[in-house]
Amino acid sequence: MSEDANKMVADQLLIHLEPEWERRNWCNWLGCNEKELEHAVTYVGHDPDNVRRFLRQAR
Repeated sequence: MSEDANKMVADQLLIHLEPEWERRNWCNWLGCNEKELEHAVTYVGHDPDNVRRFLRQAR
């Protein structure tokens, strides 16, 4: 696999806050609201595992 393909696959595994439908999907999958998701991403970055851990500790 080329470097570009690897980067594209890795990028798909990150939490993106835009477009709105993707933010809404992440909220549903993580069981949080948009404010909580935005705060978590700002604090720990776009990695779903880190965001999940952060949200779990915040509760």
